[in-house]
Amino acid sequence: MKKLALALVCLVSVAFFASCEKPVEHPEPTIAILNEEGYVQNNDIVDLNETVNFGFVISSNPQTLKTLQSLVVEIDGNRWATLTDTLSGLTSFTYKDVVTYLPQRDSIIGTSEITATVTDVDGKTATATINLKINQAEDPLTVGDFDWYRLGDDQSGLEEFGLYWDKNAKAPFAQIKPLTGVILYKFDSSVWEQVTFPTQKEAVFADGATTALMYNNVDVNANGMYDDVIGTRMPDGTHHLIHVTSCVIGAQQSAGRPIHIYGQHK
Repeated sequence: MKKLALALVCLVSVAFFASCEKPVEHPEPTIAILNEEGYVQNNDIVDLNETVNFGFVISSNPQTLKTLQSLVVEIDGNRWATLTDTLSGLTSFTYKDVVTYLPQRDSIIGTSEITATVTDVDGKTATATINLKINQAEDPLTVGDFDWYRLGDDQSGLEEFGLYWDKNAKAPFAQIKPLTGVILYKFDSSVWEQVTFPTQKEAVFADGATTALMYNNVDVNANGMYDDVIGTRMPDGTHHLIHVTSCVIGAQQSAGRPIHIYGQHK
């Protein structure tokens, strides 16, 4: 009887101590951004058309040691990769991948979010996120020359910019006006040197640019030098930035004196 009583006491003691064990407070697995040379980190800046290396390191919870079940990777809310069989029976894994951000990806507006969620066999999850800034690198604007020509009623070189040479008047000055559906703008001369990239050009047209019904600063009585900057918005939304630099008057002909207005455009 004494031996049986002692055995019961021991059994009760074991049960008591087992019932006092505290559950693991945070039983979820762990996940971290791969910190390795050549791999992006949170808040890095990357370029369009650049191959971007990214990765995540996942592990089972160090206390529960529950094996890994799945890893789901999303980029900007779209499913990118799902791993299940690869993780079967594993307690740790390093995921590596690449992505290239292209201009035609409508979801990219200067930033991107890469999110990875790991789940273990107990259904516990953990998530890590890489936030990237997309540097939308641009090629510089191409600068071209133009020659606006008029002799009598004949004219050329203006239509591609949405303009026409209406007449010469008041001094006389060349009266150049926008075609139907085209908007004419006037800018400070400093804008020409300031604008070198497409986004800068779009910005000067958007940021309170002054519209005009006519450009009439070129005196067609004599040769002259100018530093005028104007612009046009075509019906399809295309913008032309125009730098008028000179006027050259030719010799008298039967139809009048030929006039050339020269400059550059972006």
